[in-house]
Amino acid sequence: MTIGALKITLLLHGCHTLKEKRMRVRPILAKVRAKFHVAVAEVEHQNVAQMAGVAFVTVSDSGRVANATCDKIVDFVESLGLAEVGNTEMELIHF
Repeated sequence: MTIGALKITLLLHGCHTLKEKRMRVRPILAKVRAKFHVAVAEVEHQNVAQMAGVAFVTVSDSGRVANATCDKIVDFVESLGLAEVGNTEMELIHF
């Protein structure tokens, strides 16, 4: 069993309030959750209007599948065009 954990820093240009930030981050998280069936959460920068740290977690019987899922999530978030993808960190935990 492999757990794939992915953290992405989103840069939200033009957001001036936390309400605007939520309006841009929520659809991203919902679309990723629906498309990839992964756990999602905003984990960093909750009080900063122009940044969001979001995490995604998947479980698979194969490290290769978990790695590919994380890579596809990054590509999908970029393709949405709702935020610029900044730093990404990925870790695979094998049990």
